[in-house]
Amino acid sequence: MLCFQQQPADRERLPMGAPMELVDAGTGPVLACARCRQHITSTSARIAVGGHHEHTRENPHGFQFHIGCFARALGCVAVSEPSLEWTWFPGYAWQIELCTGCAEHLGWRFASSDHHFHGLILDRLVELAELTDAAS
Repeated sequence: MLCFQQQPADRERLPMGAPMELVDAGTGPVLACARCRQHITSTSARIAVGGHHEHTRENPHGFQFHIGCFARALGCVAVSEPSLEWTWFPGYAWQIELCTGCAEHLGWRFASSDHHFHGLILDRLVELAELTDAAS
């Protein structure tokens, strides 16, 4: 069973270097970029796609990625045109997503005509014990 949650389109694409406090990660522990600690999403945004939250997929160049599926990833920005070529989820076009803090490649945004989700590379995220304020 597919499970999705829509998010407002105007909040999906934050400018590169957006302050952490602008990222609405939802409830639950924050998942941040392992490289710069930019807030990306939260554990409560985890969803199942095709019956699983986690998937291991290989790209055409032979690189394997262990990804998790998330309804929200407001700390990411899509930087490529949507493509259906080599999609890991039939019917969903993908776009490369980068961290808004440091431009690290964190995963892909997958979108069909009705739904979207974020496939994030799990070893490029870290769980923060508590939400921190960038201004403190």
